[in-house]
Amino acid sequence: MDNVKIHLDRVKDLGSFLEIEAIDEDDRFTDEELLQQCRQLMDLFKITANDLISDSYSDTLLKMRTTS
Repeated sequence: MDNVKIHLDRVKDLGSFLEIEAIDEDDRFTDEELLQQCRQLMDLFKITANDLISDSYSDTLLKMRTTS
């Protein structure tokens, strides 16, 4: 979708994820515009701030293994 990529990921032992990646390789957008693009897609897919994760898949898996 123009400068925005949408990834559908399935990670063993973690589940399914949707990743929204706004890319600006040509300095056409401000950070705020890129964030707004992501927010619009979050609204479309009904993703809330509570749905977001801050760790990478690998970091999450490592945390799971160390707490088990």
